[in-house]
Amino acid sequence: MTFCGMVTLRFRALSQVGLLLVALGVHPTAARSQAILGTLVEAETGAGIEGAAIILLDESGDQLSWRLTDTAGRFNFQIDRSGRFRLRADRIGHASVLTDLITLDGVSNAVQRIEAPVEAILLSGIEVEGGRRCEVRPEDGVATARVWEEARKALEAASQTLRGGAYRYVIRRYERELDATGRRVQSEESRILRRVTRRPFVSLDVDDLLSQGFVRSDGDGSVYYAPDADVLLSDPFLDTHCMRLTEGRDESEGMLGLAFEPLEDRGVVEISGVLWLNPDDGRLQWLDYTYEYLDVPDADRLGGRVQFEGLPNGAWIVLNWSIRMPILSATILDGGRRRTTLVAIREEGGQVVRVNNRRGERVLDSRTGTIEGVVLDSLGTKPVEGAVVTLDGPVQVETDTDGRFRFSSLAQGRYGVRVSNTALDTLGLAPETVYADVTPGRISSVRLQSYGLLAFLLSLCDQPELPGDKGVLVGYVHDTAGNPAVGAGLSITWREVTRLAPGSFVPPRVVNTMYWWSNMTVEREDGLYWACGPLGTTVEVIATWNDVESEPIRLRFPEAATVLRQDVVTP
Repeated sequence: MTFCGMVTLRFRALSQVGLLLVALGVHPTAARSQAILGTLVEAETGAGIEGAAIILLDESGDQLSWRLTDTAGRFNFQIDRSGRFRLRADRIGHASVLTDLITLDGVSNAVQRIEAPVEAILLSGIEVEGGRRCEVRPEDGVATARVWEEARKALEAASQTLRGGAYRYVIRRYERELDATGRRVQSEESRILRRVTRRPFVSLDVDDLLSQGFVRSDGDGSVYYAPDADVLLSDPFLDTHCMRLTEGRDESEGMLGLAFEPLEDRGVVEISGVLWLNPDDGRLQWLDYTYEYLDVPDADRLGGRVQFEGLPNGAWIVLNWSIRMPILSATILDGGRRRTTLVAIREEGGQVVRVNNRRGERVLDSRTGTIEGVVLDSLGTKPVEGAVVTLDGPVQVETDTDGRFRFSSLAQGRYGVRVSNTALDTLGLAPETVYADVTPGRISSVRLQSYGLLAFLLSLCDQPELPGDKGVLVGYVHDTAGNPAVGAGLSITWREVTRLAPGSFVPPRVVNTMYWWSNMTVEREDGLYWACGPLGTTVEVIATWNDVESEPIRLRFPEAATVLRQDVVTP
């Protein structure tokens, strides 16, 4: 006698990944509320860092609040009590920075400048040893702890985004039946959930899951649950699971895996899994998980996957998720014994089709790609509103009040993005184009700087400002056919005279004469050269190409002009 039973399929998939974007949000507080406000900058350059998580901690180290830095690296915490606090700056792929204690006295605000190292933390150099011991609460400094630290940042970002409700999602849900191996699709149905939702993914409380298990009996079937970010980050989960490093194979080839598994059989169905990270930048890619202590044939074929995606502003979302559950057949054998067989696998999953922010603007479309970015000023510290950004020439947008811009609904490919500037374009000195690769369902991040003519030339001369008696000589070096003479040598000389200002009885006289020169090699692919020199001075320019010098070009730098252009033809 044979009978078949269909497993009742109900599950809740992994929660959203991302951070609540309230970098400068000011909330109603008590009249005596204070603030800790500040900026996160790169230690070497002083440029603001966007999209980093700033965590407010109390004196004992407990977490109180979160913020994301804005386009200029700014953050603001409103606090309704006095005391001592710390800030921790988390940035995926970089070392976290912890400040000293900050005292609020109930009267004045505190201003904090946090300097973060530019150099990234590379996980690619970590060696994965075979049979590495599974570690519970790995100590700081060991390889497992380094990898977990990067995964933790993304998971905490996930939790904060879900709580913040900063985005709205349109989702495609699907159900398919696979053969018993899980490799061949036998049938499939899908539908778009037109209703926009704020919380598309949520799991059960971690204490409930750990005490009752991730699979529960429910009448004639079973209910399967998946973990969300809060579960994976919780102390009870970390105390009952250990971690070890593992190498990727097949589709995870080249990835670095952080595997976790339960410490012991506690009489309930548990989960084990692997968090896969990109070793080059430390970003979390996806989670694979399976069920442990599940009394089902071929249980290793069951489980789920969740794919993560980070947004340019520091938020994270889940793009795709799936879960596989068994379809069983039970046969009564002679003697009344029962044999259960896995005859097929039922897979349910979803895909985020579209993401909109609170203003209704489309942030992501799974069918096309997006280029999103920010335009900062020449110092890289302030966002520029109203800057014109061009995409491969004809397509243009203007930046908003936060200096942000977005190109949506792009087909897969490589695109060039730059800031348009009429003064620079007229001289043929447009800033170099930044290229971004676009993939459907992904967001490519671009950071641009907007320069006025003088600021752009000063950046080339590596000078923060130009004295009133200095100007910039700029131009292109090319051969007689008009091709850029990349590799040509260039010599620029001038005579600078220092005079003593005349007094009532002292005539003007020269007190110092110096000859200045600048030797350079043309390195830019377009042949651009530049040099900073004194106004009102005769300058001599000589180009060298294949050991042959050109005829000297002598020109006088007008005192009324700050920028002088002179192209040079090589012999």
